[in-house]
Amino acid sequence: MNTLHAAYKILSKLEHKDRDLSISAQIGPAALGMEEADWLDVMHTLLDEGFIAGVEIKRDILGNTNVDMRRARITMTGAEYLHENSAMTKIAKAVSDIVTIIK
Repeated sequence: MNTLHAAYKILSKLEHKDRDLSISAQIGPAALGMEEADWLDVMHTLLDEGFIAGVEIKRDILGNTNVDMRRARITMTGAEYLHENSAMTKIAKAVSDIVTIIK
C-alpha cells in the first residue's frame, strides 16, 4: 500500500470511527496490512501536516516505539483533504469512464 493510499484510508477511518472497536483495530498497522515502520512514517506525516491529532509517538530508551492513539481524531485540515481528494477521485473516475465509452 502506498503512502497516499494509507493516509487516505487512515483519515477515512478516523472520520467514520466505529465506537465499538478500538482505534488500533481500525487504523493500526495490522488493520491496514502494513509493516509497522511504513505505518509509522505515514502517521508521522499525518501528524506533521496537521491532518490528525491526539496521537503520541514516543521512543523509549531501548529504542522501542510506543504509539498512544486513544485520543486519535481527524482535524478540520484532514477532513478537508479527505473530502477534496474524494471529490477528485470521483471526477477522475467519471472522466476515465467517459474516455472509455468514447473509444
